[in-house]
Amino acid sequence: MSTAVKEEIMRDSKLRRMLLIVAVILTVCLAAGCGRGKEGSTLEEVSLQSADSETAEEEDTSEEQMSENASEETSGREKKSEEKLCVFVCGQVAAPGVYELAPDSRIYQAVEAAGGLLETAAGDYVNQAEPVADGQRVYIPSVEEVQTEGSRPDSAGGDVSLSTAASDGRVNLNTAGKEELMTLTGIGERKAEAIIQYRETSGGFGSIEELMQVEGIKEGTFEKIKEDIVI
Repeated sequence: MSTAVKEEIMRDSKLRRMLLIVAVILTVCLAAGCGRGKEGSTLEEVSLQSADSETAEEEDTSEEQMSENASEETSGREKKSEEKLCVFVCGQVAAPGVYELAPDSRIYQAVEAAGGLLETAAGDYVNQAEPVADGQRVYIPSVEEVQTEGSRPDSAGGDVSLSTAASDGRVNLNTAGKEELMTLTGIGERKAEAIIQYRETSGGFGSIEELMQVEGIKEGTFEKIKEDIVI
């Protein structure tokens, strides 16, 4: 084989190797570029998914807060509706009975709830501007009762009230004034004031035995005066 032929073969071999190297380099570059593109796409998808998740969480939190607020408002309305006073209105009214009133109600509103005063009612002898208390008994006397039993000014505020003495001379625990209560054996000024305060806060005595629930009045005192009192 001549020298010229050998040289030609060597040049062809070098050229093929160079072409192979170039092809390998191009393949590697293309593969690397595709990988980066895929990685960038994946990162973008993850970011979008994260943003969607945060938005969903914010919406859930907002809905939960709205639900809690609505629940609190409902609870507040229910609580407000439960805060009512029960008052027993009787005597010279159109429809005697137990009525539910707002906490800041006055006696005149209790009378209105019971249908108003009858023509025979002595409405002027009751302080209708007085606030009512839960469980209170509001009694409206008749004109005949007032004229028969008499009337006198109340010592505390000058209001006129129905006489408290029963026809047999016994003292009425639900209507007697301080001075009249002090006529009972063992009842001084403090105990008389305690009796008045008790009946105002409890709505009146339901029995004479209930007098022993008043602070300072024990069974011994009650036994001494039980024949002199009435409700």
